[in-house]
Amino acid sequence: MSGGILYGVFTVADVHVALPLSELREVIPCPSSFNPLLATAPGLVGAVNLRHQVIPVLDLRRMLGVRSPSGQDVVVVASHEGSVFGLLGDAVRGVVQVEEREQLGISVNSELPQVFARTFERPDDGAVVCVLDCAAIQRLPGMVVATDTGGPSGAMAQAQEQGRDGGTGNRRMMMLLRAGEIGLCVDVSHIHSVVPELVLKSSPIDGGIIQGVIELAEHFVPAVDALAVLGLGALAPVDVKRGVALAYERGLLTFAVTEVVSIVSVADGDVLPMPGFGLPASQYAVGILPGPAGGSYLVIDGARLRADEELGTLAGLGTPVGGAGAAPRREPPREDGPAPQDGRVIEHRVRKYLTYLAGPEVATPLTQIAEIVPYPGDVIPFVGGGPLRGVFTHHRRSVPLVDLPVLLGERADIDPAAARVLLVGGVGFIVPALRAIEESTWEERIAEEGPAPTKLAGSPLVKIGTRMLARLDLEEFARTMVGDRGADPGGG
Repeated sequence: MSGGILYGVFTVADVHVALPLSELREVIPCPSSFNPLLATAPGLVGAVNLRHQVIPVLDLRRMLGVRSPSGQDVVVVASHEGSVFGLLGDAVRGVVQVEEREQLGISVNSELPQVFARTFERPDDGAVVCVLDCAAIQRLPGMVVATDTGGPSGAMAQAQEQGRDGGTGNRRMMMLLRAGEIGLCVDVSHIHSVVPELVLKSSPIDGGIIQGVIELAEHFVPAVDALAVLGLGALAPVDVKRGVALAYERGLLTFAVTEVVSIVSVADGDVLPMPGFGLPASQYAVGILPGPAGGSYLVIDGARLRADEELGTLAGLGTPVGGAGAAPRREPPREDGPAPQDGRVIEHRVRKYLTYLAGPEVATPLTQIAEIVPYPGDVIPFVGGGPLRGVFTHHRRSVPLVDLPVLLGERADIDPAAARVLLVGGVGFIVPALRAIEESTWEERIAEEGPAPTKLAGSPLVKIGTRMLARLDLEEFARTMVGDRGADPGGG
């Protein structure tokens, strides 16, 4: 977007507020307590000691007399004209680029000091964002500001100063990160949001590079090991502290890191080429940036990272916080749905589906799936041919392992490292790869008097996004297999 201004957006109570990235120094977790200062001002809560820099912290919610719905605060550190202070916020909401002509002036008829004078509409979700005026905040009665002693701050001002000194070339705003002992940096235009404190929850998709899920933007978002994704090793558990979320077509994906160091302005000429040897090869690393305060950072190609199909698939595994979708409702079929035939009807129904590969892409209601586990390493093999591959144990139960593509009469290579097993009705169905957890638009329903199909041919359809997929009833598959063998394959 030519001529646009980059803003870091965060929330104060339910209000979206923004600071130009030139004034946003960094974001840190809120400490359990603040250091007292020999001063009083509306909203002043004390100070934090950040790398030996004393930073006064202001809570705008107190000043405005509002309460936050969330207890997970962050401190947004702002730097303006040689001074530094902190602002309490609820959460970081990402980086946006806005043209000046898209910003609107605004005035407040109030006895309270006006701390913002511009607004804009956030491009991705239409939220109204208030642009904070750092100069106005510094002029608040009794407000304490500290002299900025340096460090990661004022990146745009630094860039302007370098320009006056004769620096040339295109410049980009880059976020500097640390993952264990390795420094990383990525263009901030690819960052959706920063997670100051990574609180991981276990999930059925854990394993491999996925470390769990986090609550972000009202969704459970998968979190992956940044070093493992980049092919640079793995983070030690003690180093999993922060997160950086990237937006993919199907959802968000969080990359676990150790620290968000700063945001700086980088000239193209500052990035050094990768050496021919001496570093592990990574398809995403495109250069090395000498750090402004020492050290070096691998420059990561954010566009390539966001275009990766496998990472996009992982992003699609996020689910909304709050449970299942709306109840079904019966309506005549729409123009984009197939005409009813063979005793089938169309239901416009919104519910969660797991989409996955079983040869072609197919879908199964998420409620049918008890658990998703990696391909087991302790299979007792069955050599009689057909879809039954053997038996493995899980939670003290013996589980038959069934190759779902073969059961459907399809051809699909099974790579144990990428394959997953869907546990349904005491049976483990092997699928070559997961796709996403998505919501349906409509479903095709078969007349109740007939048995549910257990093959792709004749399976009802479900519309998910722009795709029409075969809807597999894995519970019926499991019942049929159990019935054919006259015993409970789950071992009781």
